[in-house]
Amino acid sequence: MDLFIWIFLTLTLTCWMAGWGMFLRFRGVPAAGPGTPLPQVNISIVIPARNEEENLSRLLPSLSKQDFAPHEVIVVNDHSDDRTGAVAEAHGALVVTGKELPEDWYGKPWACQQGADAATGDWLLFLDADVVMDSDGLQRIAALARDESSVHSICPYHRIGRLYEELSVFFNVIMLLGMNAFTAKGGAAKGIGLFGQAMFLSRRNYDLVGGHARVRREVLENFHLARFFREAGVACRCYLGKGTLSMRMFPGGWRDLVAGWSKGFVSGADNTALSAMVGISIWLSGLIMTGVALTFLPMAGSEARLGIALIYALGAIQCLYVFKRAGNFSFLNAFFFPVTLAFYQWVFFQAIRRRRSGGQIKWKGRHVG
Repeated sequence: MDLFIWIFLTLTLTCWMAGWGMFLRFRGVPAAGPGTPLPQVNISIVIPARNEEENLSRLLPSLSKQDFAPHEVIVVNDHSDDRTGAVAEAHGALVVTGKELPEDWYGKPWACQQGADAATGDWLLFLDADVVMDSDGLQRIAALARDESSVHSICPYHRIGRLYEELSVFFNVIMLLGMNAFTAKGGAAKGIGLFGQAMFLSRRNYDLVGGHARVRREVLENFHLARFFREAGVACRCYLGKGTLSMRMFPGGWRDLVAGWSKGFVSGADNTALSAMVGISIWLSGLIMTGVALTFLPMAGSEARLGIALIYALGAIQCLYVFKRAGNFSFLNAFFFPVTLAFYQWVFFQAIRRRRSGGQIKWKGRHVG
């Protein structure tokens, strides 16, 4: 039995080592050095908002406190039935009242397109309403305009507030890795994607691909926009948001968490670069095998038990490294990673089953896929 266990542990260790290749080049938005002059760029911030009264109450004040002032802040009020429009106006934003949703559009692309049409800046920064800008975050983002030939996207640092939000961890991490931007190959990797929460690009590049009209009927419009940008010769750049941008996801409860991740994760898997999918699958396989190895403990000899314990510790350390770059997830989350990994697998396969059976996921009162 011990021979089988050692073979199994060797395969698990191989997956563990290969997993590091997926996140060797994590990078954040570069910080501005002391005395760095403010960037000379006109930025129109576009925020699609549907029932985002509470989130806007956090995001808009964070924008008004920036040393670097945007050219304008546009909130597209997408048929909200709360005080979204009033809150936006109270904080000085230009409120665009969303038009009726055309049959061949999804809500977010339609709201983004309307905001872009109203914008007058040379650069566009699309922000989800549930993010918050750090103290010098906008200046950091504006400095990225030096690279005019690229479109830049930032994954906000996930700040959790309640215990059930720890369940998001593998969704967050796999979203990061699915961009294929932080592998050992870095920017030379193929099929690099874009994060949908924060996307910064010039008006010229936005118009070059036809804007959000090009992705009018896509659940994860960012994946498809990335493909069109790459085809047009525009490089996609991705950054981690710690120190620049943060978010609080699904404070309404674990049911919102399940629905929120379900609405796009299967579609995201369909559009992820093959090399990223292979790398993620190998990494997850190693973690799953680590959990399976625990079941061998009653049958293992003393040395094999030590090997199992070592493999588990390596898996937990690796998870802690990745989790802490995605958000303020706890040490215990990494130590008990099989729990949140099992939750991720359950939600993912439930979403696949629902899609194959013709079911739809509802989000903010609309069917989104």
